[in-house]
Amino acid sequence: MAVEDSYFLFDNNLYKQIDGMAMGSPLGPLFANIFLSHYESIWLKDSPVKPVLYKRYVDDTLWLLPANSNVSDLMSYMNSRHNNMRFTFETETNNSINFIGLNIMHHEYDSSKHCYTTNVYRKPTATQLCMNFNSFVSISYRLSVLKCLLYRAFRICSNWQLIHTEISFIRSMLLRNAYPGWLIDRVIKNAVTHFVNPVLKYGPRKEAVYIGLPFLGKSTDSLRATILRIGKQFIPHKDIIIYYKPGKRSSNFFHNKDVTPTALRSHVVYEYLCTQCNLGYIGQTVRHLRHRVAEHAGVSHLTGNPVKSVVHSKIRDHCGLCQNSSCDLSNFNILATGSSDIELLVKERLLIDQKKPLLNGNVGSLDLLLF
Repeated sequence: MAVEDSYFLFDNNLYKQIDGMAMGSPLGPLFANIFLSHYESIWLKDSPVKPVLYKRYVDDTLWLLPANSNVSDLMSYMNSRHNNMRFTFETETNNSINFIGLNIMHHEYDSSKHCYTTNVYRKPTATQLCMNFNSFVSISYRLSVLKCLLYRAFRICSNWQLIHTEISFIRSMLLRNAYPGWLIDRVIKNAVTHFVNPVLKYGPRKEAVYIGLPFLGKSTDSLRATILRIGKQFIPHKDIIIYYKPGKRSSNFFHNKDVTPTALRSHVVYEYLCTQCNLGYIGQTVRHLRHRVAEHAGVSHLTGNPVKSVVHSKIRDHCGLCQNSSCDLSNFNILATGSSDIELLVKERLLIDQKKPLLNGNVGSLDLLLF
């Protein structure tokens, strides 16, 4: 096999285009990952260019290709695998390439010897802002920021020189976010000791017991320490994990989201009232209410013009008989909502039995056996 030459970073947007899957659905990445996990082994086996190394995370793939590989053939092959898949790629620049939060540096000593080093990568737009030490959160949360950054440094950096450089950067960044230097140095010392000489724990894993507390400042940290001490004394076989719940939110005092207009609400049970004779009708729809109102009026919900083929509507029949009556959104109001078709049908029938609207004739879309 030829000597490794270059890293290639491929990206595809298959998870955004799964047929029948709504954009932004939580199931989108899951189905895309299932699809790629099944087919990527087949595609790699038949690929005209066999990678020396292949790694994928969701829709980003990292390829290490043999020297003098024909990337055009590889791109043509990969882009012909599926109609909804389009690959783009970039190659290493100045013997370096970035993959998610990882920077890979390619060192070439001679034509037959290559090596690679890895380091933490940050985007040029990174602001170096993180949780301020004066934030009103538990000290354990503030320290977890530092511990997380140190853990990432030890996991990603491939030698001690790079680890030292990254730790120096972390220290200066946290100092600018009001972390005290003595605390940073103590956590760094404990972290280095742990990674150099890890403490191995043996025996069965303890059953976790989660306790949620509202964070009220130092008194909550004191209560946490007391609970852990009592738990260690009386239930040592349990692993007590204390987490903090937020107190009052802005949503507890006022609505912070716009209210959906009545015309755009869906999955509703609605009532029509004639302004002339006060006769009513109750129905249900899973579509936007304005669609159903336009259907009752016999017009297009987009243009407001009459449509050629209309469905039967008791409301429209009544408007034709009752002088000066109208069928527009002002005559409709929402009585109930439902999360499923059967829930809407049940609520519609119950409201018909309760209000007995004359235009319905006390007949609903679903027969209920009421006692």
